[in-house]
Amino acid sequence: MRICAAIFIVMIYVTGGFFFVTAAMAGQRVQINVKTILASNNKRFVDPSLSSSLTKELASVFRYTSYRLISGNRMNLQIGQTGRAQLAGKRTLHVTPIGIQGNRAQLRLEIYNKKQRMFQTVIRLRNRSSLIVGGPRHKKGVLLFKVFNSF
Repeated sequence: MRICAAIFIVMIYVTGGFFFVTAAMAGQRVQINVKTILASNNKRFVDPSLSSSLTKELASVFRYTSYRLISGNRMNLQIGQTGRAQLAGKRTLHVTPIGIQGNRAQLRLEIYNKKQRMFQTVIRLRNRSSLIVGGPRHKKGVLLFKVFNSF
């Protein structure tokens, strides 16, 4: 009987602790900046609105000759809140901060074509860092997403 009572008390403590952590994270906000870039091999072109450091980063990872900025979206989201960015070709990018652990935010990225999900991934980013994610084909190229976060 004492063992059952002790297990019950521990479960309440653990559950209560989990609730406290979840409630604390729910109020935390994450600043997210998403740049959508069309990469292709059509012509040799680099959009002048792209910084030289981003252009060098793209060229070091990808082998395209053209990089054109399609859009830039800023979002200020709470944990669990989903932000949306309109993309080329009637697509929508959904970004949801799932949680923060230490110095990293976990983000869920989903791309929808109308209401059908085409792509889903979860990334973990250090505070004030970014990652480039390859996305779907568009026209004669590929959409790339540079995702930056700050919390």
